[in-house]
Amino acid sequence: MNTLTETISETEQQISFENIASEKLTPERKLAIDTFNKSGFPSLKDEEWKYLDLSVLKNTPFNHQAPACTKLTLSDIEKYKVAGADAITLVFINGVYCPELSSQQRDNTFSIESAESEHAAHWFGKLAKTDEPFIALNTAFHHGGLLIHIKAGQEVKQTIHLLHFNDSRQEAVAAHPRNLVVAEKNSKVQLIATYHSLNNFTSLTNSVTEFFVGENAFVEYDVKQDENEKALQINYVYAQQKRDSVFDISTVTIGGKMVRNNLNIALTETGGTAHLNGLTVGGKNQTVDNHTLVDHASPHCESFQLYKNILDDNAHGIFNGKIFVRQDAQKTNAFQSSKNVLLSDVAVMNAKPQLEIYADDVKCSHGATTGQLDEEALFYFRSRGIGKKDALALLNYAFAGDVIEKINNDALKADLLKLLAQKLNTEIEFEG
Repeated sequence: MNTLTETISETEQQISFENIASEKLTPERKLAIDTFNKSGFPSLKDEEWKYLDLSVLKNTPFNHQAPACTKLTLSDIEKYKVAGADAITLVFINGVYCPELSSQQRDNTFSIESAESEHAAHWFGKLAKTDEPFIALNTAFHHGGLLIHIKAGQEVKQTIHLLHFNDSRQEAVAAHPRNLVVAEKNSKVQLIATYHSLNNFTSLTNSVTEFFVGENAFVEYDVKQDENEKALQINYVYAQQKRDSVFDISTVTIGGKMVRNNLNIALTETGGTAHLNGLTVGGKNQTVDNHTLVDHASPHCESFQLYKNILDDNAHGIFNGKIFVRQDAQKTNAFQSSKNVLLSDVAVMNAKPQLEIYADDVKCSHGATTGQLDEEALFYFRSRGIGKKDALALLNYAFAGDVIEKINNDALKADLLKLLAQKLNTEIEFEG
């Protein structure tokens, strides 16, 4: 089996023939392959990728032929659902939507259709451009995906849970999930995306999600990344916000060997608000890279970013966050904070907060801190009979808790607190 780069070059004709039914997107696939072949993978010489070593991804032979959904049953996926959540579950295996494993839709406040439909073509790729190498790969190799369309003036009462599995089955499998979410004027929806591995083999999940948030709409998108220790994940999220809209995204990364999250938020009309929150709990040889860009293109908009890392062993954390304020975006409020705790002497954190401001009537701030846990606080717990392991867990929970608390879904919040306790190797039951 060839490496990923070789596969791209050799399967151009194959992709064209395999997707004859998708006539609307076949030219896009070919263009994406051509674009990738010209650019190749990012390297450490690229400013946006200089801290992330992609050699393991480049040199791994991945299989892009996704296995059939029917190898899993409803009982197989039950344990991966968020306990206690009132949710509509949409199941994806290796990037392929599996309707037979998903909830039956009985809610007329939104619709679901293929991301390759004629209707979806109005939005597909409007935000995620193929000049980004991994978006080019996704555009070339995705297997359809979904358009989730929330109707104007409607509130989706149940959470929509996008449940992603990578099923390698004794070989390295690459999955390319591709989804669109359109929230029309005055609509409201909460979505969860969770990522899981079904075995211990190497895998690649290269995900792209585009959000179109209409006037006065509210969208919350919460992401849990909990794949195995050999899993590689590249995750792109784009959001375009209209007047007086709100887009909230929280990303919690627990598992995976290498994870790169790219968030691009565009506040295109006045009155928009965006909240970006991230928590990484890394250990062993994990690398987690969070890149954010908030583009303030209109006046009277607000954005708030809070990213935290807890890093142990040889873990490597990266944060590169940029606030971009255009000349006409007066009365902008934009705030960014990166806070990081190193639990070992060999853990590494690279933080690069950025401001680029061309308007003069704004309130903007950014900052980054990296250090170790408070020794006095640790001594306080120890002096009251709490063992060192549990004392460290309590301090880490106190540090991480405010990110998890920003999630509005109580069931997901409880699920994440349980996962946090497992990662911190404590039997203490954390509560929100």
